[in-house]
Amino acid sequence: MGPARFAALLLAVSLSISAAAQSATTAAQKAAQPAPAWKIAIEARRQQLISLNGSGTDAALRTQLLKMRDTDQAARGFVSAPAASTKQRLQSLPATDAQLTAELKQIVAQKGWPTIALVGIDASNAAMLILTHTADHAWQQQILPQLEGLADARKIDPSALALVVDKELVSAGKLQRYGSQFKLVNGAMAMYGVEDPGALDRQRARALLPPIDVYKEQLTQIYHLPTSKAIVSATAQTQQ
Repeated sequence: MGPARFAALLLAVSLSISAAAQSATTAAQKAAQPAPAWKIAIEARRQQLISLNGSGTDAALRTQLLKMRDTDQAARGFVSAPAASTKQRLQSLPATDAQLTAELKQIVAQKGWPTIALVGIDASNAAMLILTHTADHAWQQQILPQLEGLADARKIDPSALALVVDKELVSAGKLQRYGSQFKLVNGAMAMYGVEDPGALDRQRARALLPPIDVYKEQLTQIYHLPTSKAIVSATAQTQQ
């Protein structure tokens, strides 16, 4: 992937690739060596969330949310979709995000936030993916306290919420919390500053995220660009 395409996609998706990144290891690599301790711990806690909440009770809503996730990812070129140039995808992205945001708002208004207990963990995370990509930052900010409460109560996946939290902090020109947001600088991906660099991996582990060095490797695998040791400062974005 060329730097120009990455820069454009970065503005649209803010590197919200936690789910895709954690599945980037090949089957051959998995068979060749045992899983690292951090991955075993994350998977164990993820299974605890599933055991605690179940697989969901609203099958129709689960199907709807998974379809919305596929639409979101196809628009970004991450899954198979009808042939379209990068330019065409980027041009249609705002309209796609607006449509998915409106659909998610309707779901939330009618049934509340899609929790794991309601739709299962994958569909619940699909809802968070749509929220991550929405251009409606006012709605993001409004709903964040509720989502943080749900995460604390173990009703949603904290790894998906972490991306929304970081995106909002960076958009406000503040230090991010989990180190999920990067910026293309001189042909390399540089991380936006974080609140507590010394405790970053502990913070990420609490949110079911891999260590930051592993995350950087995953970004490189996906975007075919190096990561930089440079730290960049966020600038508050004008809200529309």
